Amino acid sequence: MNTVKRLFAILALSAGVATLLVAAPTPAAEAAGPPSARVCARLGGGPYVGPMTITNRNFWDFGAKRTLNSSPRGCMVFKGLQPRRAYRVVVDRVFSSCNTGTRPDGTTYRWGSEGHEVGASRWLVTKRTGVTDLGTFRVRRTWIAC
Repeated sequence: MNTVKRLFAILALSAGVATLLVAAPTPAAEAAGPPSARVCARLGGGPYVGPMTITNRNFWDFGAKRTLNSSPRGCMVFKGLQPRRAYRVVVDRVFSSCNTGTRPDGTTYRWGSEGHEVGASRWLVTKRTGVTDLGTFRVRRTWIAC
């Protein structure tokens, strides 16, 4: 009777080990999936916090542009990109607009200044899987008198 119990225990243990080996994902399988791109932006001496747009070179690809806000640290990860395609991230934002008014005679006029934030990362081709690092780029702030 002890040999039968011992045999069942060995079979159950080997079946459990085999199940764990088959069900456990490998590190390469966990890293697999659609590629993504990581980018950081700096404005002056600190991080840039605001909208960033990722785009690729295929103008016919209607889903190519996506805009997301960066994290408080100035970095962003864009997920679900297409493998082996060239991407870059662009910042082009008007953060202050000109003021307009109407004179008593009906003509309009503008005063104040308009502020722009502009910058772009380098073009880089995404990997087949995993994260492609687009690096850190500088955002410039300019003012235009109205």
